[in-house]
Amino acid sequence: MSVDLSEQIDFIGQIPPFDQLPKTALVSLVSLFSINYLRQHDSLQTAFSSARQSGVFVVVRKGIVQQKVKDAIRSKYGEGDVIVINNVDFSNQQKSWLVDEDALVYSVPLNEMKMALADYPDIISHWLKDPNQRIHDSVAIQQINELSASPLNSMTVEEFAHTPAATIDHLESIQSAAIKMTELGYSSLVITKQDAHVGIITDKDIRSRAVAAGLELTTSVNKIMTTDMLTIEAEQIAFDGLLTMIEQGIHHLPVTKSGKLYGMLTLTDLMHKEGQNAAHLTSAIRKATSVSELARIGQMLPQLQVNLTKLGIAAAPIAKSISALSRGITTRLIQLAEQKLGSPSVPFAWLCAGSLARSEQLAFSDQDNAIVYSDDATEADKQWFAELADYVCDGLNECGFIYCPGNIMASNPNWCQRAKQWQQYFEKWVSSPSPQALLNSSVFFDLDVVYGDKTLLLNIKHRILKMTQQSTLFIAHLSRNAIGNKPPLGFFRDFVLISSGENKSTMDLKHNAIAPIVDLARIYALALGIEENSTLDRLQAAKGSHILSKQAGRSLIAAYEFLIQLRLELNALQIQQQKKPSNFLSPKDISRLQRSHLKDAFRVIKELQDSRQVVY
Repeated sequence: MSVDLSEQIDFIGQIPPFDQLPKTALVSLVSLFSINYLRQHDSLQTAFSSARQSGVFVVVRKGIVQQKVKDAIRSKYGEGDVIVINNVDFSNQQKSWLVDEDALVYSVPLNEMKMALADYPDIISHWLKDPNQRIHDSVAIQQINELSASPLNSMTVEEFAHTPAATIDHLESIQSAAIKMTELGYSSLVITKQDAHVGIITDKDIRSRAVAAGLELTTSVNKIMTTDMLTIEAEQIAFDGLLTMIEQGIHHLPVTKSGKLYGMLTLTDLMHKEGQNAAHLTSAIRKATSVSELARIGQMLPQLQVNLTKLGIAAAPIAKSISALSRGITTRLIQLAEQKLGSPSVPFAWLCAGSLARSEQLAFSDQDNAIVYSDDATEADKQWFAELADYVCDGLNECGFIYCPGNIMASNPNWCQRAKQWQQYFEKWVSSPSPQALLNSSVFFDLDVVYGDKTLLLNIKHRILKMTQQSTLFIAHLSRNAIGNKPPLGFFRDFVLISSGENKSTMDLKHNAIAPIVDLARIYALALGIEENSTLDRLQAAKGSHILSKQAGRSLIAAYEFLIQLRLELNALQIQQQKKPSNFLSPKDISRLQRSHLKDAFRVIKELQDSRQVVY
């Protein structure tokens, strides 16, 4: 093997996913590469015109290549970057790849590359997919990896199952089944016929197939049971049971032993064994009689977050679970405050802002909240709400939701106001979009009700959304303010990292990667009058509109899902290492493939910020 070929193999073999190829396949592939020396201003399309029919795969070894779209520089590619020009791109005059600085590149026609890697279709498909699809795949792979690392792999189903399984004869009535489940505290029963199990019924079946369908309660259970009942053997590993339930979308799995009914396995069983689960904590929150009890529950949220991550649950549902528990803690604090202070004489609503309002909160978040109360409130009422705010904000701080550094809390008199004052706030922010107004808009346009009279906020939001749809000036200012926060990706597809301080050589995933997508989603919502709060819901609702194409919407959703998954895994690792979770990620702490996906995500954000899809 020549020195040059050996050097090429070492270089190409470091680029994911080529690093997954066996050495023989890698050598076979690299032997097909041509070495091309290109001069400044050369066109890649022209240089590789012979590959026009199938396209060409190019790896930049040295120098700089830039991609232009309609004469505007879209991106620059340096050492180690890959460029795929398919046959469509050869004839597409809207795109071009030009050498910006004398370059040395390795290239191979796509059809030859496909033949060389015929036994490795995943490698080929990786490079032929759109970046947003690669990001989607990355999220799925991360979830699978988390599942495979779960301690459920080392435990059997028998260790988790409830025994014996509760049964009921197939001719018994639906009412009898409901009574038996209530008495036992079970949410499912196995249906038997002459000692053979022939189906299963759950509390959901009773609601959807009986009550909702208007069936008589005297109807026999065999009319609503699921007959194609799945089972699992007791000696199988618990991980198999988890996968079966996730794949089939079920929560109950009957367990057999030597072919006979043995017990019942549920998702809740698995979560109980993994650690404190959301259902258990929700019940504990409702029963808490003091702030100190709630504080102990709040201390469990980080471990719950880790446990849910180990179970392979996606980031968005985990964030919703943590957000729901945070809301529950807030609600219980308000109820405890009312026991101490008495009930208010006028209607009010406790509001949350930020990530909690969007149901995207994770453990160790700070608190963002406010109060809106009836215009009929007296000075005595105003004092009552001030005491309520102090009690709840102090309680949230004890529970791990620290005071907001920007003082966006109900304990700040500015954010504990009558409904008409809040209306005036919003109207002023929209009509006179000063820098402070834009900052307030980024927080308070995500408001949601945690407790109290929802109409107090809804009435305000409906009026304001009509204003924002008509105020092009406000949307323009909000857009320019939002796109100023660029993702940390340099012109040469390298990461722009923090240059000094305790977080040197890291990037802030929350503020410089996730926040830009949250900001874009908010702008789309305000411009289109979308009432949803969550980022994913806003993007789904805006996708396909005149300001966000379907393709751009899918790409942005994929980027967001990848980034929150990466942030969740970063936090989980920090919690397991008994460190306080932060959002600062060092690229060297993730795989080369993850770094590649991260660049794809940043590119998607940058394109949406730069394009006319953003409302100006």
